[in-house]
Amino acid sequence: MAQQADVLILGGGIIGLAIAVELQQQGCAVTILNRNFTEAACHAAAGMLAPEAEGLTGTMLELGQRSRNMYADWCRKIEQLSGVDVGYLPCGIFAPKSVAPNQTVTDSASVWLNRAQLTHHEPGFGDGVVGAWWHPEDGQVDNRRLSQALLQAARGLGVVIKEGVTVLGLQQIQGQVQAVQTDQGLFQAGHYVLAAGSWSSQITPLPVYPIKGEMMSLRMPNPEALRRVIFGDNLYLVPRTNGTLIIGATAETVQWQPNNTPQGIQTLLNKAIQLLPKLKDWEITELWWGFRPATPDEKPILGASPCENLTYATGHYRNGILLAPITAKLIGDRLIRNQADPLLQHFSYQRFLDNPTHQPMQNGHNSQNGQNGSMPSFFISPKTTTATPNPTETSDQLVIAGRRFTSRLMTGTGKYPSIAAMQASVEASGCEIVTVAVRRVQTKAPGHEGLAEALDWQKIWMLPNTAGCKTAEEAIRVARLGREMARLLGQEDNNFVKLEVIPDARYLLPDPIGTLEAAAQLVKEGFAVLPYINADPLLAKRLEEVGCATVMPLGSPIGSGQGIQNEANIKIIIEQSKVPVVIDAGIGSPSEAAYGMELGADALLVNSAIALAKDPVQMGRAMGLATTAGRLAHLAGRIPVQHIASASSPQTGLVST
Repeated sequence: MAQQADVLILGGGIIGLAIAVELQQQGCAVTILNRNFTEAACHAAAGMLAPEAEGLTGTMLELGQRSRNMYADWCRKIEQLSGVDVGYLPCGIFAPKSVAPNQTVTDSASVWLNRAQLTHHEPGFGDGVVGAWWHPEDGQVDNRRLSQALLQAARGLGVVIKEGVTVLGLQQIQGQVQAVQTDQGLFQAGHYVLAAGSWSSQITPLPVYPIKGEMMSLRMPNPEALRRVIFGDNLYLVPRTNGTLIIGATAETVQWQPNNTPQGIQTLLNKAIQLLPKLKDWEITELWWGFRPATPDEKPILGASPCENLTYATGHYRNGILLAPITAKLIGDRLIRNQADPLLQHFSYQRFLDNPTHQPMQNGHNSQNGQNGSMPSFFISPKTTTATPNPTETSDQLVIAGRRFTSRLMTGTGKYPSIAAMQASVEASGCEIVTVAVRRVQTKAPGHEGLAEALDWQKIWMLPNTAGCKTAEEAIRVARLGREMARLLGQEDNNFVKLEVIPDARYLLPDPIGTLEAAAQLVKEGFAVLPYINADPLLAKRLEEVGCATVMPLGSPIGSGQGIQNEANIKIIIEQSKVPVVIDAGIGSPSEAAYGMELGADALLVNSAIALAKDPVQMGRAMGLATTAGRLAHLAGRIPVQHIASASSPQTGLVST
């Protein structure tokens, strides 16, 4: 027999508990299913309420400010319900800087203090600090006490909390959740709320993944040793009134690897001592760690889901403590009062869909309840391309991770005799995707100086690649740099990466094991992964299964100009793949490019054959035309091969002599 409730909340961290208190107070019968309260992200936090100090912008700043401004009243309510002091302190926050800002006048209450002014208020900063922003409206709360207070408040109100329950899946029929399957049986409710933090993607395919944060605490010699919260570059120092100093936090993408590490703690200590040298002699009292639920754009996922009776409240990353009050209010208003705050639309799961036709209906409900004939992809993909296609070609476009392209030729940027030749060749080819070696641009390797500025990135879609990476770990790090590089060049929604893991210096053959390992991790982080591989049908299938946006089998070794030497395997890959197949490497002539497309490939990536040609511009144009010709030939269908002749002219109605 399934256990019943009005609302079933999956996840009992600070977000799930805050929502439960809100709903139970409004008369709902709420049940929480939680796997392990001690593993909740609220324990891997310092309790800063810092939308200004963190530098949040846009709708995230608005969400954070609204929540911070609710904190005083919200904490009083929780304290009254639980009898626990949550340690709320509107103390303000200093954000020290190593470079003085050009503009010190802002629209907010924040004030710039030079070094002398800062020292008057908070002495002891390192030599590299030239001043600090003072954010008087920010503050802190004791996150551990708050978590315990919420737990007590929820129990006192009658919320049923099932601890030690692992959710295995959601039973869904026609856009409705029918029940939640767990390791302890079925649970049913009128409405369901997913608030499982880092574990949310194990329940339904959302782009939420764990970022491990390591933290530590010191004992200050006295409570006056540091009076204000300090928010530095990738480090914060949070003094408690009992003389404890919280130092945090690392941000480690290590999947589910637990525990503190020497490197993590050393990183914290080095940064902390550099920022505030006097703490080098203070006693270490505790080390801890936890997983924080990140999304590709570092914003939470709130509101409607593809199922009419399932609401999302997850992915809060570093801001779970800050956003608890506003999340509880927004979800409560949506479920109890049927009111959807306009702010919710900016945090909808739909921003990650690869189908831009989904439109929210009144109160945040999806018009199709997510039932569009196939399961939508919840991993982040960019919006439709801004390039204007030829009207005659709109019915046959290349689609990768939801982005549409008219050209099926991708080109590169290396080996050209000059930047000017590369620019002209790219334009002549008509390509819309250009791959860029992240490591070479970052290091300004010969031939790559000024490359980032050489192309019009409003017209060309950048495909950062991990060339030069010999291991999966290297490739993952470089992919993250590539995403940031694309954002700096104006492609804010670019999450593409051409994945290359190549330990073999002689033949430049990709490592299948390292490629699969890196691809799986990058997909979890929200990348649209385009992996370069040997023409191995089984590997191609495995990469598709982990969520890659394409597969890119080589025709022959990179730069060899040998043409397509793996025809049989490439045909198998094309036949079995449900994602685009891009032939990459080895193509040396336009005829080979056309043949690759005739085989049924969705696209080609050609670099050396263009860049090293006697006339790269003419060869670029030839490759573009060949790609188009091969695609048209494939769609038209060639005649069958026969062993005998077949006359072209009719054999009837002949004039007799």
